[in-house]
Amino acid sequence: MELSWDDLGAGSAGEAPRRADAGAAPRPARSAPPRAVSQAEERRHTERALSGDLAAWNALIERHNHRVVVSLLARGVRVDRAKDIAQDAWIRLIEQQRAGRLASLSLPGLAIAQAGFLAGDLARRERGRLEPLDDAASDVLDPAGDIEERLAATEHLAQAERVLARCSPSAQKVFRLAYSGDGLSHADVAVQAGLSLQRVRQILCEVRKRLRSALEDRHE
Repeated sequence: MELSWDDLGAGSAGEAPRRADAGAAPRPARSAPPRAVSQAEERRHTERALSGDLAAWNALIERHNHRVVVSLLARGVRVDRAKDIAQDAWIRLIEQQRAGRLASLSLPGLAIAQAGFLAGDLARRERGRLEPLDDAASDVLDPAGDIEERLAATEHLAQAERVLARCSPSAQKVFRLAYSGDGLSHADVAVQAGLSLQRVRQILCEVRKRLRSALEDRHE
């Protein structure tokens, strides 16, 4: 997934980004799997992102977006919706930075927490229990009062990664191909994994079921 300034809107800095349910999201660009980067390079990207460098933001998104999507799948969010919510979470963080409300950037925890807020807001609205959160209420601002939220997000991700690690190498490959952000269809995944389309769908269903079960067990 790669964002452009057009995706962020032409409004003034701090203008709220489009919400996850407000229409089709920009089509994510195909990209190679994220390459490993050093801690020093990660710090440079973070510093540049905090200064408003969109290329640095895209580098961070390329590295961390998969984990954000996995964290949403672990919450039981549908695949297509998880990808849209993850994109909106990144847009929200960039808008916070442009408005001067993002003093530091801890990834992937902050993006996971932001995506969790957006997913929760959507779920509440669909149940008809609450009015939509206003933009300020659904922003996650980094160092102050969100420590518990970021810790919970990190724990969700760790739990999801443990579940994936217990899956077979074939299942892990299928899952990562399907949710890499490259927009591969199940048929494309089947070709790359050397499996039948039916088997790919079966694997994805099984892995999502394991992720949901693990998250539910953790909250019991």
